[in-house]
Amino acid sequence: MPISKHKNLMYQIIENMTGMARVMDSDNNIIYMNKSMIDEFGDCIGKKCYTMLCHDDKCQLCIGEKSIETSDAQIKELRMHGKVYRIMASPATETGKGKYSIEIFQDITEQKRLEEQNRKHYEKLKGDIEFAKQIQRKALPEDRVYWNAVRTYSAYLPSEDLSGDLFDIVKVDDDNCLFYIADVSGHGVRSALLTIFLRQVIRGMKAAAADHVAVLNELIKGFRDLNLDKEQFLSLLYGIYNKKTRGLSLINAGHNCMPIILENKNSDNPKITEIEIKGMPICSLLSEPNHEIKTLQMEKGDKILLYTDGVTEAFSREKNIEFGKAGLEGVIRQLGVQDGKRLAEGIIEEAKKHAGKSLTDDMAVLILELL
Repeated sequence: MPISKHKNLMYQIIENMTGMARVMDSDNNIIYMNKSMIDEFGDCIGKKCYTMLCHDDKCQLCIGEKSIETSDAQIKELRMHGKVYRIMASPATETGKGKYSIEIFQDITEQKRLEEQNRKHYEKLKGDIEFAKQIQRKALPEDRVYWNAVRTYSAYLPSEDLSGDLFDIVKVDDDNCLFYIADVSGHGVRSALLTIFLRQVIRGMKAAAADHVAVLNELIKGFRDLNLDKEQFLSLLYGIYNKKTRGLSLINAGHNCMPIILENKNSDNPKITEIEIKGMPICSLLSEPNHEIKTLQMEKGDKILLYTDGVTEAFSREKNIEFGKAGLEGVIRQLGVQDGKRLAEGIIEEAKKHAGKSLTDDMAVLILELL
């Protein structure tokens, strides 16, 4: 037999449930309160509903009255005596006898306390991330002329607030400068912290940073000392340029975007040369460097284009294709190599446009013009 046939059982269920319940008639009189409600507020049966809430008149937003008028459930929150209640009013009708409102009170004080605590933690974390974002952006070199040897042009687009991409240019001695572009696996706080680790290690080596092998040794040692997951790694494309001899030496630690040399002799049809150079990324599995060093003789006006795989791997769901090297070269052909800043920003803009709303990886482009 349905429970609706057992009126006494239904009453006992409502009377003894832990949730607080009361029933009001259309004149706002309380005609029933269950045990939990009486324990919380005292016996107010026969009184106006608002007197239970210590009001002299009906509430400005009377959800019981509104539920009767609209025949729809209504919800509001109420703060009283240091507690917070969520109240849900539902309409009920007894044929020939009138309309009623059934209100269920739920004490959500602890929930609200935790929500407020979480909100404060979130605001603090948000502020910390914004600060970290500013620090990370400040860590990137400005676009300008360095030591009368190199002019830089760059563009940078993190997929989240914090990025795992980094590039830098540092003076080694009067004749040599180093530059690199790096990509830490993953995104967010962990990857961003590893970019700062990388920057500090390289800059801290000072003149010793002119030795590619010494740099990799220091990075490998430092990385292993961090005791990171085996899945965590960083890729690095690292170069040394001598402004007297115009000699360029490159080493690649797992960076899957090869450097591109842009020769400036024919502005209408620039020569685009990708330099193939490979090597293992910096990770906990690597104990010592065994990387190829490639040397090149450069000329005044040549440009070196470095980028991260967020550019070429930008994926278009609509076209079901990556931006790829073809897209990168297309932008170079379209924009030319005369304006380095326009080219750097154009590469990221076109890759971003190709991906649409499905941007999933950081993007960075660094162009060095040899003076």
